[in-house]
Amino acid sequence: MNRNRFLKSLGLVSGGLALKPSGSAFATTDEFSKSIAGIGADDFWKKVREQFTYPSDYIYFNTGGIGAAPKAMLNMVEATMLELEKSPRPGHDDKDWIDIKNSCAPFFGSGCLADELALTNTATEGINIILNGLQLKPGDEIITTSHEHVALNLPLLNHKRLNGVVLKVFEPDLLVGANNVKLIEHLISDRTRLIFHSHITCTTGQLLPVEAIGKLARERNILYAVDGAQSAGTMPIDLHALNVDFYACCGHKWMLGPKRTGLLYVKKDKLPLLQPVTVGAYSDLSHDILTGELTFRDNAGKFEYGTQNESLFRGLQTSAEFLLAIGLEKIREHNRSLAEQFYNGLAKMPDVEILSPAEEQYRSSMITFRLKNKGYQETAKYLTGEKRIRVRVVPEAGLNAVRASFHVYNQDFEVDRILEELKNYAS
Repeated sequence: MNRNRFLKSLGLVSGGLALKPSGSAFATTDEFSKSIAGIGADDFWKKVREQFTYPSDYIYFNTGGIGAAPKAMLNMVEATMLELEKSPRPGHDDKDWIDIKNSCAPFFGSGCLADELALTNTATEGINIILNGLQLKPGDEIITTSHEHVALNLPLLNHKRLNGVVLKVFEPDLLVGANNVKLIEHLISDRTRLIFHSHITCTTGQLLPVEAIGKLARERNILYAVDGAQSAGTMPIDLHALNVDFYACCGHKWMLGPKRTGLLYVKKDKLPLLQPVTVGAYSDLSHDILTGELTFRDNAGKFEYGTQNESLFRGLQTSAEFLLAIGLEKIREHNRSLAEQFYNGLAKMPDVEILSPAEEQYRSSMITFRLKNKGYQETAKYLTGEKRIRVRVVPEAGLNAVRASFHVYNQDFEVDRILEELKNYAS
């Protein structure tokens, strides 16, 4: 992590282009570290909350939809755009791109290499790169769940329509999380080529047993892809240990990066299996239209193409460094603590039906519920429109429910507030 650049993006080091934000300010990294050493959790998370711009009377519980932007990221995007316009250029420098990837690699485990990462526009793009690049044949089978986001559902259905692949879909077990491995195993046949599902579902926030599924896939010689849109940025992840071959995520949710940024992980030994389909400048090492020669890059960079908005990816890098400065394990503990506070509060309300997993180990930073005597749309409208508590409706998989997401800018008194409002609304 380039901490000097990170502090400059906060406006905390003189000479930077960034505007100095309000709230906590520390001139050096040492001062910042000392300021949080030994302080209570409430003060720590208050300092984190000060780095976000949305109003203090607005409670934001929809990171699973889109993350709030830290001032550090906003400042970096603005500063980089201004700097680039001093001497406009159409492309980007490879060293800069590697620097960005190195800053993001820790989100996927200590063994993750910059060469295994491609910078994409969204998780959706990464998903399509995986499905297009595998070049599956008619009759090849893909196993997935019935609780996937449209970002995976549409590409899967499109491949069924265009290429004749067979989709095998199972309903996730919300009572016994480990049983999802057996559900997948029962669907495997000699035509199964790929298992592709979410790390954490967008519907109920279920954390699927990725490590066990990855082990099953490896034993059966089946490729394994994971949609990480709801997991990257919420907890430490080690993709090598999880036996994941392909992992697509977006920058604009839990990673708190700019919209139209994402990351695609391709395990190094699987790079030859995944063929680039949409290509352009930066995809290749060399080419010659006269001789017909074309040599792609030998890393995940072969899936990148064309002129990019470098300032957005610098913003993603800054958001990554911002979260790493807090600590991914600390973030997981904080988010899960709030989620469990909310889950346990809901469990005490007789008019509430909780749809998130029954087992704590398979729950995440998102809790989904519905009121037995109120419509889900009306409940969300009441919270978001009347009480300024932003939540998300969940029509996916026919759940017709409401989802609350908890991240670094949320605090326990906000959880108390939504519980109180739900109690009043239900009665």
